[in-house]
Amino acid sequence: MFEAQMSSGAFQLLGMADLGLLPAVFARRAACTGTPWVAILASTAVTIAVSFLGFDDVVATANFLYSLGTLLEFASFLWLRAKHPELKRPYRVPLPLPALAAMCALPSAFLAYVCVVAGWRVFVLAAGLTALGVGWHAVMRVCRAKKLLRFSNAVVAADYRQADAGETV
Repeated sequence: MFEAQMSSGAFQLLGMADLGLLPAVFARRAACTGTPWVAILASTAVTIAVSFLGFDDVVATANFLYSLGTLLEFASFLWLRAKHPELKRPYRVPLPLPALAAMCALPSAFLAYVCVVAGWRVFVLAAGLTALGVGWHAVMRVCRAKKLLRFSNAVVAADYRQADAGETV
């Protein structure tokens, strides 16, 4: 399980670097194996940083953060359908907004339950990691704007140009 998580985390960092969401250094690969060695080091550092936790706390925190992310996805799905019903998308769920809200209600209730039963250590760790993520995003925006770090600008640059022009991204 650890190896699978380490691999997926490292390749997620690699993908984010390829998209320009993280500095290009995270996309560096080892010459002989092709593995993203900087991303693996970053994943290892995070693992060592939370190694003081027990297994139950790690699982509960992972479930808590996953639940928050999924609730955010449901909320954005419903918000986009309400605010931009004719937005072009690859697939459209053929239901009206009230039916979509009902469809999201049961899984949202289970996800909310997971969040409610988490212990205080899980709340503190999840709040800290969430604050770290928001802060990291702000730092990356400053680094991109001031050109302090090198970023890949293949995909994200177009999104920023649209956002700067006042278009909806």
